[in-house]
Amino acid sequence: MGLQDKADTAVRPKSPTDVPARLDRLPVMLPHIVWISLLTANLTLEYYDNALFAYVIPAIIEDTTFDLGQIGLIGSAFFGGMIAGALIGGRLSDRFGRRWVLVWSTALYSVGALMTALAPNFELMLVARVVTGIGVQAATSALLVYIAEMFPTKSRGRFVSIVTLAFVIIAPVVALLAFAVIPNAGPDAWRHLFMWGSVGLLIAPLVRLLMPESVRWYVIRGNIGKATEIVERLEARALRRGPLSEPRPVPTGPKELTLRRLLANKGVLRTTAVLSAGYFGSTLGLYLFQNWALYALVDGLEYPEVEAYEIQLIWNVVYVITPVIGLLLMDRVERKTLVFAASLVTAIPLGVLGVSTNSWAVVVSGGLAGIVTGLVVTVYYAYIPEVMPTNARGLGSGIIMSMGKFGGAASGVLGAAVYGGWGVAGLMITAAVSYIVFSTIVLVFGPRTTGRSLEGVVAEELRPAAGE
Repeated sequence: MGLQDKADTAVRPKSPTDVPARLDRLPVMLPHIVWISLLTANLTLEYYDNALFAYVIPAIIEDTTFDLGQIGLIGSAFFGGMIAGALIGGRLSDRFGRRWVLVWSTALYSVGALMTALAPNFELMLVARVVTGIGVQAATSALLVYIAEMFPTKSRGRFVSIVTLAFVIIAPVVALLAFAVIPNAGPDAWRHLFMWGSVGLLIAPLVRLLMPESVRWYVIRGNIGKATEIVERLEARALRRGPLSEPRPVPTGPKELTLRRLLANKGVLRTTAVLSAGYFGSTLGLYLFQNWALYALVDGLEYPEVEAYEIQLIWNVVYVITPVIGLLLMDRVERKTLVFAASLVTAIPLGVLGVSTNSWAVVVSGGLAGIVTGLVVTVYYAYIPEVMPTNARGLGSGIIMSMGKFGGAASGVLGAAVYGGWGVAGLMITAAVSYIVFSTIVLVFGPRTTGRSLEGVVAEELRPAAGE
């Protein structure tokens, strides 16, 4: 058989169900680079808005009539919006498509950023933060589902690591902008900084033009023609570099399950509960560390405020190592094993930070904690959409993501209580225990996904439904 015959065999589908398998065996190509660049830019803007608010609280209080209680409500409103965004965005992405939700949620959080910048009173600021939170989390959930469904099986984890470069890029940028602009640019400087969050209005059209809809979403909606058309274009590009291997056959789950029956399936419910618990625990631990670290440095360890900010800036800068570690490990170590191992490692610097008084120990342990907590987030970002069936992947991922936001919300009340009773040591040890306990649940009960087709993972998960 000649080279062209092999190429024809590789491109021609045997059946409509081969389409996802044909997508999975493709090499990394220019379209993947374009897509991940847009997704990374999107996540960068999302995190910009989230990170900026913490830095500009003093400026907002000084420039407005808001009191501390109102600022607290505004911050909670953002988390409330994120919880709603995870659920609403997930359901809409299952119904209307991943790209559709990504485009409109990007536009929504951009409008929310503008509303925040222009809000003349507390009521409109509250609405602005809810709108922004909805858009931010809907966009995050949609882009993670898109990576799981559209990028090659063997490199899904590495692409999630790449997209988390957004955190590396924006964390020190926001810190430097806040310190350079707010003290020197007048009382409205914080409003100007929020306006930059509306740049997503320029990214949304690019997503619509340059990124195709998810092939797997088209397949589950019965639009095999569109799915095949996208895959054939990608295969034609890949064949310029050489012949393609045959698609690996993958098992399929019960086709007759509706969304309602799917969400009532024991396997899906078990996996949703396991990942929800794990992600809740990791997010609780993360925010106990991140949101209380600066206060603990100033109040508990009695650092001067300027020095405390410098230490936190160092922690943000060394975070650049996290995506590199992710690139090395994500597609080589099973997801649930990596969640557990990273959580165990995280507990060590958190514990050291809690009991340290030496400046070098504080700087090093806090930096290491930031690196490894970031790795745990990265693994969950890849893992969560991989365990959900395609026709419930958006909603299922949204449910799990929303549970993480409850962990963030709980960190405020729990952190205050623990810090008040046991100080910095109690706070950091509580964060460490949260990581270990909840990651153990994931290790024991979570499904295997690394290097496996999404269809294979789901078919194994839905076994209890076979006799229903």
